[in-house]
Amino acid sequence: MVKLTLSRFDRLVLLTAAALVAAIALTTLMGDRVGVLLQRVAPLGENAGHSTSPILITFSEPMDRPTVESRLRTDPPVDGAFSWSGQTITFKPSRAFTPGSNVTVILEKGARAEAGREVLSEYRFGFTVAPLQVAYLFPADGIPQNIWIADPMQPEGARQITDSPTGIFDFSVSPDGAQIAFSEANTLENTYDIKLLTLATGELRQLTNCIDASCTNPVWNPNGRQIAYERVEYNTGMDNLGQSPTRIWLIDLENSPATTRPLLNETQILGYSPQWSADGRRIAFYDRGSIATLVHDLSDGRILAVPNSSGAPGTLSPDGSQLAYAELVVLEGGGSRSILHLVDLETGSDREFTVGDDLVSDQRAQWSPDGSMLAVARQNAAAVRGTQIVLIAVESGETQQFTDDPRYANAFFWYDPTGAQLVVQRFPELGEDMQPDPLARPQIWTFDLATGGGVMVANNGFLPRWIP
Repeated sequence: MVKLTLSRFDRLVLLTAAALVAAIALTTLMGDRVGVLLQRVAPLGENAGHSTSPILITFSEPMDRPTVESRLRTDPPVDGAFSWSGQTITFKPSRAFTPGSNVTVILEKGARAEAGREVLSEYRFGFTVAPLQVAYLFPADGIPQNIWIADPMQPEGARQITDSPTGIFDFSVSPDGAQIAFSEANTLENTYDIKLLTLATGELRQLTNCIDASCTNPVWNPNGRQIAYERVEYNTGMDNLGQSPTRIWLIDLENSPATTRPLLNETQILGYSPQWSADGRRIAFYDRGSIATLVHDLSDGRILAVPNSSGAPGTLSPDGSQLAYAELVVLEGGGSRSILHLVDLETGSDREFTVGDDLVSDQRAQWSPDGSMLAVARQNAAAVRGTQIVLIAVESGETQQFTDDPRYANAFFWYDPTGAQLVVQRFPELGEDMQPDPLARPQIWTFDLATGGGVMVANNGFLPRWIP
């Protein structure tokens, strides 16, 4: 029998190997005890969430996704959709959280990783939903105009959030309320570029480089990953070629840096006033060439044309299945009126929603977040002044007068994400004495849909938008 003699070095190697095996075993054992870890959760804390904030959880390793989705819920409960990016799950609620409410997110134990480890105990985190705010441009009668933000409950605390020396042309708030995209003038070049402001940090990024062009009217895709905008090429210095018609372009924010491209490769299809359906599947815009609102389905590339001679695109329902638009009609004996139509984009059926005699015109409409109501700007020629807001139930067509102050013209308005309020840009055409007021300026108001009560948020402001 051969006797094995180990050198000091051999014994050291064996001891090291044994220690490594023991460490691996211990790590495996402890891994089973600790289980899968949650590396990041959001939103978290007081006023950390917006009413439309998605919920995010990042895990320490790739997960068996159905086991996570089946164990994730909120209190109060809300339906929604899940999406994944690597080890991060995002839950997007189907309806907005109530401002000021407390939300608890619960992940039950048992969610598994692809490698087999589990989340070993129930995990809870919570946040308070921040109050709704209103952003707007100010001053309406001066330059430069900048973006201001106000709490409708404390409008005296309004604050300026941009400091542009050349002025903001227009803007749009991101679906989660965390960012604002705006177009800013370059007075030296007579151009406009789109920039992105992060509200929490003040970080500012330029998204376009529109040389010899105007890039304006940014409109967020509800998925938060794209922005549609209008682009006009000046064609300076090009013989026999004037300024180009407006065309819709897209900014892809998922790329770093952000990239931009035309919405459609077909150069003969132009358009302006883009808007998205709430699911981000469809985008609508107006095309003068075809004298129609064009509805582009991004899922299959189809384009549906809805003839419309008004020059305004109308507005898509939240689910993208219907289009409400106002059509100008010439009356017998002269004159005209504007009639609101509702088109089913799946079946092609068309309903008229404007009721009353030839003196009544409906000029624009906005959908409630759940798609059950339309807020409509209605003008009655018998009243001479004062465009008012009526509410129309989509299914029944039942109409309710919402504003009725003849001194005011209510021009532009938008539902808040919960459907409980309207923010309205209105103009006091008449003073308290019912006479025209030469010093009047546009005003920003919010109105409670349940009570009808209104609050003036700003005087001499315009283009209001909700910060959800």
